[in-house]
Amino acid sequence: MNLGGFLAVLDGLAPARLAEPWDNVGVMTGRRDLPVTRVLVALDLRAGVLDEARDTGADVVLVHHPPIFPALSPVSPHRTQGALVLRAAAEGVAVVAAHTNLDSAAGGLNDLMAGDLGLRDIEPLVPAPTDPALGIGRVGTVDPLPLAALAQRAVQVFCPRRANIGLSGDAARMVTRVAICTGSGGSLVEAARLSGADAYVTGDLKYHDHDAAEGMGLVNVPHGAVEQHVMREWAPRLQQALAASGVPVRFTSVDTDPWMEAC
Repeated sequence: MNLGGFLAVLDGLAPARLAEPWDNVGVMTGRRDLPVTRVLVALDLRAGVLDEARDTGADVVLVHHPPIFPALSPVSPHRTQGALVLRAAAEGVAVVAAHTNLDSAAGGLNDLMAGDLGLRDIEPLVPAPTDPALGIGRVGTVDPLPLAALAQRAVQVFCPRRANIGLSGDAARMVTRVAICTGSGGSLVEAARLSGADAYVTGDLKYHDHDAAEGMGLVNVPHGAVEQHVMREWAPRLQQALAASGVPVRFTSVDTDPWMEAC
C-alpha cells in the first residue's frame, strides 16, 4: 500500500467532504506514492510522537489536530509546529490529519463520545450540509440522572485521574436529553440549547458560556483527555479497515495533552 491507498481507506472512515470549511485535513507532509508499512495514531504531532514513529518504523503518523493550521502560517524551524513538520518531512514520515471530518463521521469521535456517556437515539447536533445524517456534535437521551451525576460519569469515563471538571447550572437538575461535542464546543452552546438539551458536555467552555446556556447545564470536560480517549477507541477501526493490506496500526504511547492539574 502507498499513501494514496491509505488516504482512500481513511476517506471511507472519515470523508474529507465532512470537514468544516475552515479546517485543514489530509496530507500535511508526504507524497502519495510513499510506501506505507506502519501507521502511528496520535492526537497531536509532538517530538515524542515522531521519536516513536522512528523507533517503531511507522512511515505514517495520523493525527487529529492538524499541525498546519491558522496558528501556523510559515513552516519554519523557528516555531515548534513548523520544526516538527520539517522534521517529519526530512525523516520521510507522512503526516496526515483527520480533524472535523473524523469528528462528524459515522463511528467517528462524536459517536464514540456519545456512546461512552450512554446516549441513545443519537443524532447530529449540527447536521452536515453534504449529509444531514452526520455532522458536528451529537444529541441524544439518557436515563434520567442529576446534572452532577452526568458530570461524574464524564469524569469516570474520560479523566478518572483528575480531581474534577467544570460544571455550570443546577447540579440537582434532572437530565434526560444531552448534547455533546468533542474538543472545543463553545461555539455550539446555542445549537445545544435549541436542540432541547438539558445539558451540554464539551471542552474549552468560557465564563460567559454559562449565560449563553440560559439555564441549560454545562459540563466542561478536558479537551485533550476526551479526544485522546476517543482517538484510542477509534484506532482499532482503522486497523480493521487496513487489515487486508497487512498494515499494522498503533496508538501512540505518548500523552500529547499539554494541560495538567495545577495542584
